[in-house]
Amino acid sequence: MRKFGLSAAAVLLFAVPAWAQYPPQVPDGFPAPVGYPLPGYQPGMYAGGFAPPDMLPPVGMPPMGMPPGMPPMGGLMPPGANPGAGGFTFDPGNACADPCAPGAPRYVRAFVRSESWVRFDWLNWNFRDQPVPALIGTGNPTILAAGVPGGGNFSPLVGPNRDLGRFNGMRTTVGQWFDDEGELGGEISGFVFARRGSADFFQGAGRPLTVPVISAGGGFAAYNFAFPGAFNGALGVRTASQLWSGEGSLLRRQHGDCNLSIDTFIGPRYMQLNERLDLLGRTQGAGGVATFNGATLPAGVVVNTSDAFRACNEFIGGQVGARGEYHHDMFTVSSFGKFGLGATLQTLRVEGNTVASGFGINRTALGGVRALRSNIGRNTNTDFSIIAETGIEVGMQVTKFMSVRVGYNMLFWSDVQRPGNATDPVVAFSQVPIDPTFNPAVAATRPATRFRSSDFLAHGLVVGVVLDW
Repeated sequence: MRKFGLSAAAVLLFAVPAWAQYPPQVPDGFPAPVGYPLPGYQPGMYAGGFAPPDMLPPVGMPPMGMPPGMPPMGGLMPPGANPGAGGFTFDPGNACADPCAPGAPRYVRAFVRSESWVRFDWLNWNFRDQPVPALIGTGNPTILAAGVPGGGNFSPLVGPNRDLGRFNGMRTTVGQWFDDEGELGGEISGFVFARRGSADFFQGAGRPLTVPVISAGGGFAAYNFAFPGAFNGALGVRTASQLWSGEGSLLRRQHGDCNLSIDTFIGPRYMQLNERLDLLGRTQGAGGVATFNGATLPAGVVVNTSDAFRACNEFIGGQVGARGEYHHDMFTVSSFGKFGLGATLQTLRVEGNTVASGFGINRTALGGVRALRSNIGRNTNTDFSIIAETGIEVGMQVTKFMSVRVGYNMLFWSDVQRPGNATDPVVAFSQVPIDPTFNPAVAATRPATRFRSSDFLAHGLVVGVVLDW
């Protein structure tokens, strides 16, 4: 009983001050207790600046105003806002308007305009000329050593470089922001160019056509495929190239407002360049002048030679970069830059053969003129490489979710193997099937497998459509 009494006293002791914080309920028509002020009314609280008559304060009592020093009430602040700290500014009259409209809340912290995007680009680019040595030559048939280098009677018909023309391609990009403030996003992108080739074929038509070579002893020589009165034939050079790439990136928005956004990214990249160079010959010799496998051929037998050099370059590495976009009304100007480091795996395949046919003869020998037993096969090499890519473009917003872009891109890739650099001009005559001294039993080290790296450059027009939401 004593404990119950002490507990009741404690409850009453704490309850009385708490109850005293609330004004007592006063029936209508009775005056308020002494010490409790009447409720105040701010001017403008009701439409037109007037309060209902039954809610006006008693006559003679001024309305309750704002405490001295308190700023006027404005628009609502986001949770955690710190007025006056400079983190953001507000326009009280436009707090619920478009976040990019004048006077709307502006956040210093970056934000993103759209969460997801898909982009499709048409590419029309130029590739750097493929290095092609002087594989085909001619000269004056009335002068000694026609079509043989070093004698002053040689004119190259191909080389030293070959224009590959313009390539058409397609690029697709898919991206997603993982939050509204650009803390982290992801993007994957890839492009592929259609395989494109070129070919030049030359007919003898009364002029010499030769494939120049250098002997193992260092002297100049040439194999005739056309020569007035002795050989009737043709020579040709054929090239082909294809480029494609794939990459993935983690995105981070460094700055973003209604007009300007700047993003940085990092991720892996893979790129592949496939090229080939073919030297094709066809000749038909007069009696007693054409040979095959060291034996003289009857007149009219056709001999076809093929030398093929194929180079595949695969870049595997990582890259970093940044891009920026500036928006003004319905127009956009943007640019980007990428820089990557990695390894380029170079794979070189060399193939060659010679076929003699006609008049009951149908024989095949390994080797052509520049592709012989000593360098035929598949070989690999790895080089450290640098890639760099940049571009600039302008765009126009067509609908709420779609814009069109047009721009110019440039791609640089160091230390790639190109097939023209793999052709060794030095040959062992004993390995050439159309040479009179042909003898496959003789060991030879030339022509050799050659890895000579060079730089690759691609650049051109980009036209794209961007869908974002």
